[in-house]
Amino acid sequence: MSNLNEPGKDVYPDKPEEDDDPPSWGGVIVGLLLGIAGIALIFYRYKQFHAVSDASISITKIEMLIYKVTGESTWALMAAYGVVALAGFYLAISNYNKLRSK
Repeated sequence: MSNLNEPGKDVYPDKPEEDDDPPSWGGVIVGLLLGIAGIALIFYRYKQFHAVSDASISITKIEMLIYKVTGESTWALMAAYGVVALAGFYLAISNYNKLRSK
C-alpha cells in the first residue's frame, strides 16, 4: 500500500514506526529523579498536613485544585504524587530494559 502524501513511500500498517526518541541513559536518570521526587513529595506533604501546628499550609495552585476537587482529601494529593513516582520509575525501568536489549 502506498502513502498518499509521499507516493514513493510504502506504508505497512502492521509494522510499528520507529521510535522518535530512542532510549538513553539520560532518560533512565530523569525517570529515577522523577520517581524519587514523587516519593519525596509524598513524604513532605504527609508531614506538612499531619503536623500538629496551627500554621497555615502553603500548597501550589494545581495542588489546591486537586485538593478542592477531591473534597479536601489529603490522600488524593498523596495518590497524585504516587502516580508521578510510578510514572518516573516506569520510565526509568523501560529505558533501562531497552538499553540492555541493544
